[in-house]
Amino acid sequence: MYYNLDSMAAIAKRLNSFNRDCAVTVALKISDNSCKMDDYEKSVFMLLYKYLNKKSEFFEDDVFDLIEQANSSPSASIYANIKKRREAAMDFITRPKMKAFKEEIRKQLSE
Repeated sequence: MYYNLDSMAAIAKRLNSFNRDCAVTVALKISDNSCKMDDYEKSVFMLLYKYLNKKSEFFEDDVFDLIEQANSSPSASIYANIKKRREAAMDFITRPKMKAFKEEIRKQLSE
């Protein structure tokens, strides 16, 4: 399935704090290659992350730099740091809520 990505910036702008944290967590999973989505889906969710208002109530501000580092110059220490943050975020978010978040984004992109 392919999505209409023209509305991505507007979708990102409407995300509440919890959903922004979901989007950051997905970006962490993509950045350390632990995400099981196909390449197209990964690119869609990284585009969402690109348009995201970079503020979080859950993550420290340096998480955004960490994601950038993982994508520009990955290393074992960066991946270890990402894993720790990603696992803490998934404990906070929970798997069912993360699945619901991703499904809602896909639904909005299909409208």
